[in-house]
Amino acid sequence: MATTCKTPVSPAAAVLLFLIAAAALAPASASRITTYAVPGCKGRSLTWRCGACHNFGIYNKGYFFDYTGGQIALFYYSTGCQGRYETLASDTIRCYLRPYKSIRIIC
Repeated sequence: MATTCKTPVSPAAAVLLFLIAAAALAPASASRITTYAVPGCKGRSLTWRCGACHNFGIYNKGYFFDYTGGQIALFYYSTGCQGRYETLASDTIRCYLRPYKSIRIIC
């Protein structure tokens, strides 16, 4: 008669699996910005998430910053996320030309 041996999953392994699943889902809820190339938040748009530095280029005619994920945004007055900046930590919409040249959303 064959017997099967079942190895119980330890509580630590279960917690580890939970943390891995939570980390995989985290980027879906990150803060993001949608930028527009036409005043009035119309026309072509780009959406960026946290991590990299993004230069606005022609997409500086308006933006919607979605703070849902809780990550703050740093709006820079120069390209390449260098120099002076302003911090934004709330849902914000601005649909007109802005002086900012680049942005970084902190993960």
